Amino acid sequence: MSRMVRTSFGMAAPIGLLCSTGIGAQYTVSQQAGLPAYRYVDPRIGTGNDDQGDTVPGPTRPAGSIHPSPETLVGSNAGYDKDAPISGFAQLHTQGSGGRTTYGTFLVSPQTGAPQFDEPEHLSPKADERLAADAYAVTLSRWGIRAEVTPAENAALYRFAYPAGSPATMVFDITRKIRGELASDGADVTIDPARGRIVARVRAKDYWNPARTDIWFVAQLDRAPTRWGVRAGTAVKPGVTTASTPADTRLAAWWQFDPTPGKPVMMKVAVSFTSAERAAELLDEDIPAWDFDAVRAGAQTAWNRELARITIDGVGEADKRRFYTALYHSVIQPRDRSRDQHVADRTTPHWDDYYTLWDTYRTGFPLMSLVRPSVYAGNVRSIVSTFRKFGAAHTAFIGGRNYQVGQGGDEIDNVLGEGLIRGVTGVDWRAAAEVALHNAWQERRPRYQIDGWFAVGDRSPEPDNQRARSGSSTPAFALNDFYAAKLAAAAARPEEAAALATRSGNWRKVWDNDATSDGFSGFIMPRHADGRFQAIDPKLGWDGKKYDNVGFYEGTAWVYSYAMLHDLPGMIAAMGGRTRFIARLSHALESNLIDITNEPSFATPWLFSDVGRPDLASYWADRIFRRFTADAYPGDEDNGAMSSHYVFNRIGLFPKLTTDLFYLHAPHQPKATITLEDGKTFSIVTRNWKPGRIYIASARLNGRPLTRPFVRQADIVAGGTLDLTVAAKPTGWLRD
Repeated sequence: MSRMVRTSFGMAAPIGLLCSTGIGAQYTVSQQAGLPAYRYVDPRIGTGNDDQGDTVPGPTRPAGSIHPSPETLVGSNAGYDKDAPISGFAQLHTQGSGGRTTYGTFLVSPQTGAPQFDEPEHLSPKADERLAADAYAVTLSRWGIRAEVTPAENAALYRFAYPAGSPATMVFDITRKIRGELASDGADVTIDPARGRIVARVRAKDYWNPARTDIWFVAQLDRAPTRWGVRAGTAVKPGVTTASTPADTRLAAWWQFDPTPGKPVMMKVAVSFTSAERAAELLDEDIPAWDFDAVRAGAQTAWNRELARITIDGVGEADKRRFYTALYHSVIQPRDRSRDQHVADRTTPHWDDYYTLWDTYRTGFPLMSLVRPSVYAGNVRSIVSTFRKFGAAHTAFIGGRNYQVGQGGDEIDNVLGEGLIRGVTGVDWRAAAEVALHNAWQERRPRYQIDGWFAVGDRSPEPDNQRARSGSSTPAFALNDFYAAKLAAAAARPEEAAALATRSGNWRKVWDNDATSDGFSGFIMPRHADGRFQAIDPKLGWDGKKYDNVGFYEGTAWVYSYAMLHDLPGMIAAMGGRTRFIARLSHALESNLIDITNEPSFATPWLFSDVGRPDLASYWADRIFRRFTADAYPGDEDNGAMSSHYVFNRIGLFPKLTTDLFYLHAPHQPKATITLEDGKTFSIVTRNWKPGRIYIASARLNGRPLTRPFVRQADIVAGGTLDLTVAAKPTGWLRD
């Protein structure tokens, strides 16, 4: 794989190393030591389907509002298939989301000759595709056009090199979404030929969040077009500069210009959820000039700063490629749209696109609390603002709109509670408590508040939402109550704190001591309104593709019986005590009854450390780690949930939810360094490390022996060194 090609940035790179070196790298990885961190990012990782990641190949900034990326008509929920022809470049995307598709909004299709509007009609094979954290480039072979894009925070800059001899054309599809589907509840567009500007709006619908969302788009050329027009429905109207279409009717615009040999066409775009005026302002604020390299350098600086928060040493380039790409993915969402607000609101953080907190409270937010606590605080303040604006703050806040999606409970409470417990500063916790207490007393379903469980057949008022299922929602609500109790206590509301702490034991209301499976007894089971437990096999439920019953969301009785992270002593006792718990968890994992790469089971293998078997926690941490291949995630990346999981697993830590602790297991490199926001560093040094040595033999924190297989968050953020010694076989380290 050493054949050389010429990149559009005027540099050569071996095809086989392009993903590791970044767009237009001057040197290969083997030629240059100490690469800037952004150069290790390989956006191709995870771009496969639901079983591989559903990530986005295009570039963005950390938490950037805009995310330009190529589109294909087949492939993953991200709108991309590496082997399929490209239809153009959309400006908004989700990161690693399954289920109903969202975004793929405002498609720009560079073409030559007469404009082609229908997506299947303007597909182009691709050549010399370059993917990197700071830019994306590809040749559209059908048209002979070299297309490049680099992002700012709210705007992006495109550069198109058109061939000579044919009119240079751009088509703007206003009403489509991922895979070319029509997703409009009404749209309009205006072309200003004298300024070389297009302004468009779509009232988007049929996104993951069912709420209708107005989104505006502004595109600015570096020259005036020579011809233009619109297509409304099926009517093509050359020379027309304005058009509107009603719901479920396509709308597109186009313009042409005569290409100048040797001078690429430049276009900057911005997207706003506030107004066309704000989109135009963001375009000028973020990209005031036509300097592609300057915007790209800004992206490089932003990513180098972000990726420097955790570094790994002592392993090869392939490991660094995988690690830094996961770290990159972990900070793409939620998106910071604080500047995309009305003037009066811009001093308040506005974080958007939670897909969803059911996924990210388990690993994404704990990682954020460690390395980006100011961002965590901003998210909490944004949640409080959302609550005050809408009267509620729900688990899926997408495109500036709440969605009470039926996945579990009220995971907003979990995010707020974890932030409180982990010591995130810069937050008015009394205000945050108001959100959680509203959920506790108003949002929990009535039967849960009265009888203490969510019954089979109960439905919430929201459409297509069972909120969610008796066997998974009841323990989820109990966990929410635990966090709400902590927030109530912090807000000096002791009576409510006590009531909610008691209510956090409601998981016992759906614990069936008589349910048995594989010789083990006692399981979380769905329960009818009359008190009867549902007579189902504890193994039935979600198999990754379909449900065998509706008692659990993406899980089974085996999975959700380990969900009581806030009451481990009670859970262990309900399973027959420590010895029986170890035997049962070992059987569950060895028999593949636990989906260890799906969110409900993220923490389950580490529970061995809570019963004196950190050796088994390390064993299963390694088994999970090997499920992350060189080019894919073991499922949807889920907006930072899976990538954060990988980051934690790689460095030897894993969040122990409901506490300020992290579990310890054997790291996967000799050294990792966490750089805190205040500049302090915490190093995890692994003595005697080599692949296959997956068990901790000894541990010292700043020279003091550890007596538990945990480390406190406060010890990490204070800076220092964790010294671990590892072995190839289990040792007696802290084993009871």
